[in-house]
Amino acid sequence: MAQWIISYSKDNNTSTLEMQAADKPDMEAAVRHVLAWAEAHLEKGDFGDVHDRECDEPAVLLLRHYGITLTGISAA
Repeated sequence: MAQWIISYSKDNNTSTLEMQAADKPDMEAAVRHVLAWAEAHLEKGDFGDVHDRECDEPAVLLLRHYGITLTGISAA
């Protein structure tokens, strides 16, 4: 299985998180991976736009609860 590096932005800083997958993960898979990590390691906050309150897509939840946006996926 290959190692992939997911880069993300939080609090005006860029960080990375590693993910193992046979093929390059698509953005949805990467978002779900980072969301699962955030739920286990970070406290929820209140970020995002008021219009996002009614959406339950993983990318919106990641932004709304943790202030995280993904910026890229690359091979390790």
